[in-house]
Amino acid sequence: MTRKHMQWLNLPTRRDVAHLFHPTPEERRRRIRLLKAYIPDWIILVLINTAGGLFGKLGPRHREFSLSDQSIQYSYHASYVPDFVPPLVAYATPVLCALAFLVFRRRNWHDFHCTVLGIFMAMGLNNTATNIVKNAVGRPRPDFIARCQPNITENPVLRLVDARICTQKDIGYLNEGMRSFPSGHASLSFCGLTFAALYLASHFHYNDQRGHAYKSIVFYLPLFCAALIAVSRTADYHHHWQDVLAGSVMGIFIGWFGYRTYFPPVFDPNVLADRPYPSRIPCHDVAMHRKSLLPVDEDPFQVGTPSSTPCSVYHARSRAIMSELSTWSNSGIVIGRTMSCPPVRNNSVAINIRAEDIELPIVHEKHVL
Repeated sequence: MTRKHMQWLNLPTRRDVAHLFHPTPEERRRRIRLLKAYIPDWIILVLINTAGGLFGKLGPRHREFSLSDQSIQYSYHASYVPDFVPPLVAYATPVLCALAFLVFRRRNWHDFHCTVLGIFMAMGLNNTATNIVKNAVGRPRPDFIARCQPNITENPVLRLVDARICTQKDIGYLNEGMRSFPSGHASLSFCGLTFAALYLASHFHYNDQRGHAYKSIVFYLPLFCAALIAVSRTADYHHHWQDVLAGSVMGIFIGWFGYRTYFPPVFDPNVLADRPYPSRIPCHDVAMHRKSLLPVDEDPFQVGTPSSTPCSVYHARSRAIMSELSTWSNSGIVIGRTMSCPPVRNNSVAINIRAEDIELPIVHEKHVL
């Protein structure tokens, strides 16, 4: 495949990949500054994820139960979905999606960095909340009697009993039988895959108001996979349906919360949802290391900004640009990789913006706002 074909398909060339993984000294310093600006976030995320793991090691509350309760008398079956699959899928799917956009489309480290921050935020909060609720509630699983192996001869069936009647020697196995509510598989899978669904919807421009079927499928598939993992927990008698429902709702909400911490709303047509929030380092440090695309004066449609331009002015100009572009698109003007603009100050201006040139929302790809 020639370089011309790769550019037409928007595939990365050897030069693009070399710039991505072998940055210039200036770009390397910029990435280091970007990471330093988010050190407080990383410290908080490490603490949250550590807390989630520690709460998972604690034993649950041993609540009373009835030996005649048929809802906990199912036989034990091995999990249809192994325990390592939900966290692997939940962490890997958003990160791999972001990595694919980093290499093949956007080539923007800030987008990738915000994705990793967001998924670790969501998963850390989800693990902590799920384990705290599991231990506090201590609900027996549907196969708890099979795990407990109670001594029925010395204990009447018609009264409430507790875990002291169990003859099970493996305490960890027994404690796990009293951690039914909410479902960890459901909350983990829905948390990570909801994040992935929102990420894909934003980066495939689901909010372009054009009604593409493939974009709906891209948004739907991660949620469907999460639902399959969740319902498998009722099929193998490891959870009650209420556990799965509660875990799914918890995972969806926390996954959305983690995504919205670093990204704008997905379904708002008035914003470019595929861009993360601007980085925390000053505007003149983030991306305007190349020449300004237009002369900088009082024109509100300018994109370029020198180091002396305040960030507030820069953001105001960006919002003015997006408002005007929305008006042009509604008038039938197609906005593609090069934006054909109506006359501004008796001049017809053509703007060509690379995604890595600025950290603010821009029009890119072959989509109309």
